[in-house]
Amino acid sequence: MLRTGSTPWWRRFIASADVPSYVVVRPAEARRCPECHAFYEVRDRYCPGCHTAVPEWRFG
Repeated sequence: MLRTGSTPWWRRFIASADVPSYVVVRPAEARRCPECHAFYEVRDRYCPGCHTAVPEWRFG
């Protein structure tokens, strides 16, 4: 097994699980849930109000 550092592979995998580059980040005023119209943050996958998937993560 090829080691690239002292951290385990699963920790490197989880740590690098940021928002993918193909996900379009909308401006703050446009980040509203289509279901309950609550604001959500860039890193949120689910609406904090109604807990449905936000539009950036709904189809992928």
